Order: sequence, then structure tokens, then C-alpha cells
Amino acid sequence: MRVRIAYSKLEESRYIAHLDLARVFERAMRRAEIPMAYSEGFNPHPKISFGSALAVGVEGEKEYVDVELQQEMDIGEVLGRLQEQLPKGIRLLEGRVLADGSKALMAVLNSASYRVRLAMALPITRVRLQEALDSWLEREHVTYSRYSKKGPTEKDIRPLVKSLTGEIKGEEVIFDLEVEVGSQGGVRPEEVVGSLRELESLPLDMESIHIKRTGIYVSYQGQNLSPFEHDQIQRGRSKQEAR
Repeated sequence: MRVRIAYSKLEESRYIAHLDLARVFERAMRRAEIPMAYSEGFNPHPKISFGSALAVGVEGEKEYVDVELQQEMDIGEVLGRLQEQLPKGIRLLEGRVLADGSKALMAVLNSASYRVRLAMALPITRVRLQEALDSWLEREHVTYSRYSKKGPTEKDIRPLVKSLTGEIKGEEVIFDLEVEVGSQGGVRPEEVVGSLRELESLPLDMESIHIKRTGIYVSYQGQNLSPFEHDQIQRGRSKQEAR
């Protein structure tokens, strides 16, 4: 039995790293006495897989995880027992049983939306902010340097940004953006805001940045679908083809 669960990862739980999150869910399943399925071989591991990883410190309003169980169970019972064992900040929102042949999350999720909030280093007018956004969006290329153990690498992040808007609220600037995610690589929200600061000379206090992923989707035929909705469409197609 494969189960897909939607959950939020907010407040203190945003500091749980992605690899540690898998261990958190695994321990919670064990304490809840929910029988997970394991891989075969010398080093068996639980059959649990997440959507696109969240960076440490980034909140997630609606994230997804797939878990395979050894036996059939009531989905409501699974969610209830599991929620009791999860740490503060991780709240289960919805769960569904997946049909045989349903694609893995990483194979279908290809778009994500973020809200980025940060303080102004100097006053910015609404007109100035919009001019900077318009100028950035008109660029064909935006090169950003990433640093790793192998040294700096240059990446063109502009093609990966699908939309970008901003507004001023009090002493803060709030950006909403949608980006592509997937096997081709992604763009980090702080890179987009950082490039706005550098290229458009926006006085933004990058140290005050707070990032929340507001959704992760399957971009399909011009719509942003949840993995649940996309799976339902695929089920319907499979039934029609079977006829």
C-alpha cells in the first residue's frame, strides 16, 4: 500500500535538514507502530520519498511525502497515529492511497512558488520597486555565482523564473515568485532576490531574509496541479485506455 501525505513544515521545524527529516518520519512511523515496507539487500531502508528538498531555514506550507506500507490500513488511522509522533511544526494536512503505477513525486513535481520577506536597508518607493522588477524581468540572462567545494560556478537563473512580483509592507519588501524545479536543476529564491539587489541596485537587507515555499506543483497543460490532482487525472486516463 502506497500512501501520499501532504504536510506543512513551519516554525522551528524549518531548521530540520532534508536528510534528518526522513529520519524524523521514519522514527515517528515506528513509534506509531505503522508497518513500513523496506528495500531488500544487505542494508534495507524504508520506502519513503519526498518531493523537492527544502533548504534548511525555509518553511513549507504544503509539502509531500510518499510512504510504502507492508499492509493495507485506514488512511485516517495512519494520519492520526503518525501526527501524534511528529515534532512541533510538522502538521499533516491530507493523505491518499496511491494506485499501482502512480509516478513518484520527483518524477512529476516541476514548479514551486515562494514568498520571500526581507527588510529594506534604505527606503524604497513602490515606483522604484516596480521599475526594478520590470527591468529584471526584461533581462534575457541573469548569471549568478554558486560556491561549492569545487569552487564557484556560473548559472543562468533567468530561464527558471516563471513569475516575479513584489510589494512593500511597512519596513519590509515581500516578493512572490514561481520557479521551475526538477532534474534540470533549480533556482534558489535568495539567488533571485540577491540578483535583484545587485543588478537593479535595490537596497535590501539580505541578512533579514525569510523564505516560505507556498506550494509545489505539477505544471500540466497550463495549470498548477497538486500531486493528488495530477494522480487523479492519470488514473482517469489509465481507465479510459483500458477500455
